[in-house]
Amino acid sequence: MKTRIIEHLKKVLPPEVVFTWIDNFVIEKCENNEIVIVYYGNEPLSKFKKEYQETVYSHICFVAGYENKIKLKQRKVKREKVPKDIKEKKQGRGSVAKWFVLSFIFIAIALSIALVIGNYIADRTFQETFYNVSSLKANNTMRVIQISDLHSCEYGENNKVLIDRVTKLKPDIIIYTGDCLDSKAASRTNVVKLCETLAKVAPSYYIYGNNEVERFYKFPLNQTELDAKFGFNDKNRDPSKLTAITDDLEKDLEAAGVKVLKNEKDTVLVGTTNVDVFGVLTSNPSSFWSYAGDEFNKFLYENTENLKIMAIHEPTVFTEFEVETWGDLAICGHTHGGTARLPLFGALYTHEEGFLPERQGYYVFGRYEVSGRPLIVNSGLVNNNLLRINNKPEVVIIDINRF
Repeated sequence: MKTRIIEHLKKVLPPEVVFTWIDNFVIEKCENNEIVIVYYGNEPLSKFKKEYQETVYSHICFVAGYENKIKLKQRKVKREKVPKDIKEKKQGRGSVAKWFVLSFIFIAIALSIALVIGNYIADRTFQETFYNVSSLKANNTMRVIQISDLHSCEYGENNKVLIDRVTKLKPDIIIYTGDCLDSKAASRTNVVKLCETLAKVAPSYYIYGNNEVERFYKFPLNQTELDAKFGFNDKNRDPSKLTAITDDLEKDLEAAGVKVLKNEKDTVLVGTTNVDVFGVLTSNPSSFWSYAGDEFNKFLYENTENLKIMAIHEPTVFTEFEVETWGDLAICGHTHGGTARLPLFGALYTHEEGFLPERQGYYVFGRYEVSGRPLIVNSGLVNNNLLRINNKPEVVIIDINRF
């Protein structure tokens, strides 16, 4: 258990937290619902308790499988005294190596700072990523624009730069795949205004991400939490009780001409092609089938001549489940492209999958084939993260045609 806890923490926590804290943790006791952790590092525990204690404790309880009483203590490592003559000899021999190491560290820090600042400046603009998708259900060419993970950031005053560019791209459908409103944003006005303006350009759909869920539902939408809230079990579960809940963002968006999809579909006519768009609210794998499954199957297997687009915030269900089809096209976001991207290796880190997730087969950025049809993972438009490196914010443009 002790080893599993430490290994899990190293996977899910940022590298700086692992280096400063977790590598210096020793679990001395793990029994009788009590875990005693001893910290042998040099940093004051006050900083850890203020910034990371709650997150670390929640992950420890997750691995243990139940809530524990956790005690955190700090101790100093005892070191043997080194004789003076030996110490002086070591210092003399090590002076050259010391200055070499310090010079290397200084250069590395300077290059890292320059890299971070350069990317931060570059991220003030976004790139446009184009994809072509073919389907025999498309009677005519159509263009879908996907906007994701804006996190209440802006491109130009009132998002004028973003609005002007999307307008010039002449979409037939606009789909927002969640986290466009940040959970901690003071106001939703700028997001609603963006959606309202672009709704005049093309039919628009909004799917909630984890930030909207956190802000308006106040609890995670996994099956355990949902069943507990509504008093459901496998015999009496009624998904409509969840989708019947409305919130202020949904009301504002609907009034602005944007359709909010919560485990439901809407049909729009583009040229002579009927397009069914299904938006997933319960993207957690544990609640996807139990709360969205019936409506999702109707979306897939009713009016099969219609072009089917599935929109979901998180890509997790695509790795968790193997199905006959997810539709003619699936789109999602959430991963931010792995934030920092490394040449040859791809994404450096995601919160759920840990380090180098693409090397482990997870869907993080770009186009994939899932159940024989395209899945597109949008890296998002958030531009206020200093660690977003080699990974420009993006607007995704998908051109769908017959061949």
